[in-house]
Amino acid sequence: MTFVTKSWFMPLLITLIILGAGAIYALKLTNGEEIISNKEIRSRIEQMYGGSVSNLIRKNDLYIAQIERQDGLYEVVADTSKGNIVSIKLLKQTDGQQLPIKSKEDIKSIVSKEYEGTIERIVLSRQTEHPFYAVDMAKDETLITLTVDALTGTVLDSTEKQTTTEQALIKREQAITVAKTQLTGEVQYTTYEETSDGGYYLIEIESEDDREAVIQVHGVSGEILSVTWDDQDDEDDD
Repeated sequence: MTFVTKSWFMPLLITLIILGAGAIYALKLTNGEEIISNKEIRSRIEQMYGGSVSNLIRKNDLYIAQIERQDGLYEVVADTSKGNIVSIKLLKQTDGQQLPIKSKEDIKSIVSKEYEGTIERIVLSRQTEHPFYAVDMAKDETLITLTVDALTGTVLDSTEKQTTTEQALIKREQAITVAKTQLTGEVQYTTYEETSDGGYYLIEIESEDDREAVIQVHGVSGEILSVTWDDQDDEDDD
């Protein structure tokens, strides 16, 4: 292998290594492996729109920010790879006028496009300054709980919980029978939560006159632990 000793070989080898490393780095950028930091995207948004970012979360390959400007509060969505702005929405004007709360049907449509499963429950909460929906979805033996911005429809948080009933002495059908002693109607969903004292079922039932309740049934004794009635005042303001 006499060509190894040639004067031109080592510089050529080094050049090839540098070019190869550059190609790998470029490929990582293309594949989205390099992610812009929280600090950098915050700075970019503030410089671009001339305001102050008050809230910033990362969701999958997107950053979702709320930025306060003199004319109002905005939601800005940017991708995590290059920081490109995907969308911007006005949330609240400085005169105090707030965007209307989205209806439950709007939230169902938004969530169904992003998550697989059956929507079992949607509850509007106005307990905080910024209203949100709590959405429960069932997929196989998994309960998916979402927190959704009631003004923009943005999913702010999501959790998944397995609802297997292996540890329960009371079977699901028995728990439903017990729950129906409190309210007769159609079962909307049933979930099971394991605890150190035997676990419990949460069963939502809707009656023919549109009353809804969530009944908590102990997984060992079958005792009704609580009954929570759906607050009809939480219906949407269209």
